Amino acid sequence: MAHQHSVIRLGPILAWLLLLAACDHGAPFTPEVPSEPGPLAPGIPARLTFSGADDRTASWLPDGSAFLYSSEDLEGPADHDRCMLVMPASGGTVSRTICERRPGHQDSTDVFQSPVVSPGGRLLYLRAVSRIGNQKSPRMELALATLDAPVPATVLTPVPYFASSGKTHHFVASPAWLDDDHFVYLAQYLWYQGSTFFPDTFATGLEIVHGSVSGDAATLAVVPATDAASSVAAGDEPGTIIATFGGDSKVYRVELATGTRTVLWDFGPAGIAREAQVAGGRLVAIVGRSVLYQFEDAHQQFVQRDEGGDLHVVELETGATQVFTFEETLFHRPALAPDGSRLVVEASPFAPVHVGPVSEYNALNHRGDLWLITFD
Repeated sequence: MAHQHSVIRLGPILAWLLLLAACDHGAPFTPEVPSEPGPLAPGIPARLTFSGADDRTASWLPDGSAFLYSSEDLEGPADHDRCMLVMPASGGTVSRTICERRPGHQDSTDVFQSPVVSPGGRLLYLRAVSRIGNQKSPRMELALATLDAPVPATVLTPVPYFASSGKTHHFVASPAWLDDDHFVYLAQYLWYQGSTFFPDTFATGLEIVHGSVSGDAATLAVVPATDAASSVAAGDEPGTIIATFGGDSKVYRVELATGTRTVLWDFGPAGIAREAQVAGGRLVAIVGRSVLYQFEDAHQQFVQRDEGGDLHVVELETGATQVFTFEETLFHRPALAPDGSRLVVEASPFAPVHVGPVSEYNALNHRGDLWLITFD
């Protein structure tokens, strides 16, 4: 099959539009090109958020009417909490903000991130609590609640925890519901690097975990043969998941029960693939750019350091491919709507992969915003 391939390089006019600042979450982004009147064509990214904090870990509601994401609360108490926000599918004013406002929490930093909602309204998210100003090793837990009543939540497992595989899982990334009773996520190894006072947080994939919910408890099992996985998402066929692996340019369809892999797409010389998702016959993935996979003596294992890459969108039936690339921007954590018609993705300033301690290199330097792409 002859694959169509197009590269969308975001030019000066669009770059100017996307990098405008001094707005807030309540202001919708309606791009207008001064020299080319009229709305932008489908497939052109529109910036959704302009917060002074970083906005990340977006996921869609099951009906595609809106998406959730995590953002630092800049309007509440000065405790640097991160809240879950709900924004309509086309962007605009945030319709709901979920923060930790219970008495007794004003003296701590409470972080809600990676929220995902099941078809029946169950809400799964990672919660972290630490002393205000503490940059390392917060107390974390994988939490289960409902979208109607997100706080308080049931603790499914503390994080870190010792897994059945014999590995310690330090972090939970990219949770995804398979149905109302089953979910998956990427278990990661976490470490801190840089200044003592402003360290940056790094993570690399260990293996994929399958969770089965019964009442207010969950059984967690490692998916076979998923060592060094770098991302996971719900599958496009029954009993499967979509996965990528460290240092690999391929996206795989993986059988949940056995770990058997089938190559779904190979990005080849474009580089290492990660954070892949499939919906509506469309595959999205982050590929290449600021990523490095190597064995590191300090951690006694292979590590994938990842600051982000180009955004690739593949029409699986035809092979037609779009590549979104911007010299000063890296993409991270794309989220496809359930029908594949829209995509929310994190966009942050370019940062090279760092392999040694750099005191100036911390999260303040590469905070991201969310962009929206609407397809035909």
